[in-house]
Amino acid sequence: MSHAVHTKHPVKGVSLGLLLTAWCLSASAQEFTFDAAEFEKKTFEFSGYLEQKEEWLKLRGESPAFQMAYPGESERSDLLRSTTTLELRGKVNLGDFVIDARAQGGYASDPLVSSTRDLAAMEGGLRWSASPGLTFDLGKRVQRWGKGYAWSPVAMVERPKDANDPAASREGFVMASGEWTRSLSGSISAVSITGLLVPTDGDMNADFGPTKDLNPAAKLYLLAWDTDIDLMWRSKGARPESFGLDFSRNLSPALEIHGEWARTRDASRNTVTASGVTSRERVDMDSYLLGLRYLTQGEVTWIAEYYRNGAGYSAQELNDYYQFLEAAIAPGAPATLASSARSVAQSGYARPNPGRDYLYVKASVSEPFDWVYGAASLTSMVNLNDHSYQITPEISYTGFANWELRARLIFLSGKEFTEFGEKLSSGRLEIYGRYFF
Repeated sequence: MSHAVHTKHPVKGVSLGLLLTAWCLSASAQEFTFDAAEFEKKTFEFSGYLEQKEEWLKLRGESPAFQMAYPGESERSDLLRSTTTLELRGKVNLGDFVIDARAQGGYASDPLVSSTRDLAAMEGGLRWSASPGLTFDLGKRVQRWGKGYAWSPVAMVERPKDANDPAASREGFVMASGEWTRSLSGSISAVSITGLLVPTDGDMNADFGPTKDLNPAAKLYLLAWDTDIDLMWRSKGARPESFGLDFSRNLSPALEIHGEWARTRDASRNTVTASGVTSRERVDMDSYLLGLRYLTQGEVTWIAEYYRNGAGYSAQELNDYYQFLEAAIAPGAPATLASSARSVAQSGYARPNPGRDYLYVKASVSEPFDWVYGAASLTSMVNLNDHSYQITPEISYTGFANWELRARLIFLSGKEFTEFGEKLSSGRLEIYGRYFF
């Protein structure tokens, strides 16, 4: 059964027109002038961006991943996908009160599938500065706990980062929070305490959990002995109880080290054998990360991180899962087997990085070879258990007023029944044009 949509969608044409108009406007912009009034706090603020992304994917058309993503479709070797994204931000400053909102919507299409995301709130709410050092917040928020760049094991009350694009904007959860901060003298020079509630009832924060709970959590921050330290805790509720810590310290002006550790108690872990026999156990999971950031004399920034995923699967467990998927989509396989395969995937195996141990290394440089307003980077991500990997070279350019242009290639490689060897595509080219307003 085909999922193709053959009618043209007006959103794409309008977005391309807006991008072209914005380009023309920015190209005719006058040179920069300084105006102190621009830096004053305004009562009303509005901004956003319009992005057009074009992708070419080199597909593994015979793979189980393709059949799971496009059930019933014939094998194909490549795919062109177009995605338009609109993000709007607004803020109202009313003295001690601030009201803000961030909304995002978009449209994506390729020869097999098209989808529309209506403009919806990603983040926003009301913030009250009750007194110096004391604030309260009510709304939909992304907390951004942790010091890791690609992953954050201590991110207990937020949606996970995308390790392929860690800086990408994320949707928050509805929550109420309060924060108290105080500066001190001595070895401990600052302390901050954050308490929050993330209520769930089956509809509100459904992605956080299906049960009716308040899900309290807390964080203690210390700046002690020139080291940033956080202690975190999340109560048992819609998710299992979890606690952990992180740290970050500059060993020199050019070298920073950071780390995280988190334990999740009595968590559910699902596994499947190559023959399709599933099992579930309750275990305590320990996840941790250790990383560094180093700036060379040549202005190259290196980021390296080792990540231990406590909920992850070993090379053999992933091997069994991929063998089971292959059997489930084989010609003549019972329909119930394919249904079971989807359930198993949703139980944990379909996470972006389902493995147990990873190494992440990124090298980036601004204005390489005197390319003004340009930047380049090279990123590698390796599953240390099955030795499959992903390599991503990327360039970007911000020389046009209000514009950011990006392009990157993603190469994925690995043997049969390994993580990156079984992904939907073996390669992908992405080209972005983002206009800020």
